[in-house]
Amino acid sequence: MSKCQLLPHSLWRDYPGNAHRSMRSVLCLFLLACCLLVSPARAVTDFGVIYSGQKDDRVFNSMVVSAIGRFEYQDKVNFRQRVIVEQQDSADAIRAFVERGITTLVLVGFIHEQALQEMAPRYPHARFTIIDGNVTASNVRAIRFREQEAGFLAGMAAAYASRAARVGFIGAVATPPVQRFGCGFIQGVKQARPMPVLARYMTTNMDGFRDRRLARNVASDMLAEGADVIFPAAGLASRDALLAAAQAGKYGIGVDSDQEDLAPGHIVTTAVKRIDVAVTVALRELIDGTWKPGNIEMGIAEGGVDWVRTGADRFLSEQQISAIEAAKAKITAGRLKVVAREPACEQHGVIPEPSGGRSDGGPSIPSP
Repeated sequence: MSKCQLLPHSLWRDYPGNAHRSMRSVLCLFLLACCLLVSPARAVTDFGVIYSGQKDDRVFNSMVVSAIGRFEYQDKVNFRQRVIVEQQDSADAIRAFVERGITTLVLVGFIHEQALQEMAPRYPHARFTIIDGNVTASNVRAIRFREQEAGFLAGMAAAYASRAARVGFIGAVATPPVQRFGCGFIQGVKQARPMPVLARYMTTNMDGFRDRRLARNVASDMLAEGADVIFPAAGLASRDALLAAAQAGKYGIGVDSDQEDLAPGHIVTTAVKRIDVAVTVALRELIDGTWKPGNIEMGIAEGGVDWVRTGADRFLSEQQISAIEAAKAKITAGRLKVVAREPACEQHGVIPEPSGGRSDGGPSIPSP
């Protein structure tokens, strides 16, 4: 039975002949228009999401899981998710999704850069979004962050909180995002209260992000050298470095997502990188049809990075918190430029060379 037949006969029974048929046609057209207005504008879409490392890492990937969960509920979007362990597995994961007909992919982490740069031209009909990576192709949207801005604010907080007048930065490996965190951190220390900064990378390969034992050892060595506040930018392994600091009665700076609950009373602040915001932006563009290829950066002004003020008053005075907030406002307005790239950092004398993968983390390098 048609929807028009469901209309009450009384609506047209008093119209004779052609008038009867005309009225019925008008009502059918009206009902059809109403149906079109309430019908969804798009079909449910399948998305592929590729992680690396551990999906529930309580740091980086966990923010992505939270973001896509909201889209599953609100937009009725289906996500097919896959986790890789080794960098060389990224290309296989991309190929598997596309050959199954899932051609809208979100790749989480710079670990996918090399594979995506190679695979994107092979699948010109697919659309790729890489979060925290830098890939240029006609079918790739790359969203990266100005980590140096969050690192700068965290560096100021670390310098203010340090009683020993010596702090430390630990990077898992010398990737661009980690370098930007470290570069900003050491500049922030110099801005707030110049003091020696012990800075080192754990290793020269991606294992540093999941080598929890090495992170703990490097942190313990750094604390033994006199640092009383450390900032580990090492993904999942950061947690063990922070726990080592807490167990030694010292303090740490969290990374990516708020880590105050990891060791209450020992986390000064967190250099936040809002992966969830980037994923939300990317998915909303894809769903709304506004997605386009190209590279974008997210810093403080765009809501991509920040510092966590909650709990900082345990370690910092109101005057010190105000100074950090003032620096944040200047960065947002473009009146304070935080150096990002390693060559520029070297000119400022604020970034160390990689340690070469030594198990002891390499030598300490004090800032000027």
